[in-house]
Order: sequence, then C-alpha cells, then structure tokens
Amino acid sequence: DADAGRLKIDSGTDALHGLNPGVEVAGVAARVDASNARELLAGQHVVVDGSDNFETRYAVNDACVALGIPNVHGSVFRFEGQVSVFWPARPGDPGPCYRCLYPEPPPYWRRQFPVFGAVSGMVGCLGAMEVIKLLTGLGEPLLGRLRTCDLRTMSFRSVKTMRRSDCPVCGAA
Repeated sequence: DADAGRLKIDSGTDALHGLNPGVEVAGVAARVDASNARELLAGQHVVVDGSDNFETRYAVNDACVALGIPNVHGSVFRFEGQVSVFWPARPGDPGPCYRCLYPEPPPYWRRQFPVFGAVSGMVGCLGAMEVIKLLTGLGEPLLGRLRTCDLRTMSFRSVKTMRRSDCPVCGAA
C-alpha cells in the first residue's frame, strides 16, 4: 500500500537499494510503446518484459527483434504463469519471437483478470534465472520453449514453441 500511486521506477529503485545500497539503477520514467520502444531499448544486453498490457508486450517484442536483443518474457493470469525467452537473432540457434506464439492480442474481455502476488513472484524468479543464464552463458535458456506453471496444483510444463516463417516481425519476409 505504501507504493500505491508511485511510479514503478521509483518504488523499484527504492526496493533494490533496500536490498543492496551499492547497486546502480538507471531508470527511465516513460511508458514503453511502439513510438519509443526501439530508442528506450537500444544498447541493452537483455530485456525483461513483465508488462501488464498487450500493447507494451508487442512493442517490446518488435523492438527486441529489430535490435537483436533477447527478450525474457513473463506473464501471469490468475494462478497461472508463463516464462520464455524470445530471441530470433540468437547466433547459431535462433528462436521465435513473441508474435510467433501470439500473433494477435486476445479479445479485450480476456484482458481483464486478477493477478495474485505469489504467482507474480514465482514468474519473476523464473525470469530472473533466465536473465542470469543469458548473461553468464550457463545453463540452457528457455529459447523455443514456454514454461508454464499452475500454482493451484504446483504443476509445471514446458511447451515447445516454433519460429513462424510467416511471422510479420521475424519471419522470412
């Protein structure tokens, strides 16, 4: 409740400094959209997309594809979560992009849903591990795989995802 109404960049910076006062945070107080995503993401090594709306997810995906940056994606829906790494420009082993898996956003009525904090925490931890793997080269990133979890039953699945040749963002055209 103490952070209600605050910018996410401000509350996030304070939280990180609470964990490690020596960490350097370079944040930008801007909403990411199709008009600014490439400019905001240029020069990054990895992008973590935990956005809560589809417009931002697609803008981040499209910018990551254009810039050749890996996109660690995490999303939640009620008690379910999913994590993946989208990176069509990966040298030697390119994977799909977000639009390969989800070409169109869902109908508006499917966008309204409650989010449980524990599910967000689990998805955040899984996504953080993907970032660590990408930055260190250790382990096998979730490239070409979508890890889903249902925390009602504590079940996890891995679903293979394929790059689509007809994808308007990373496809052959």
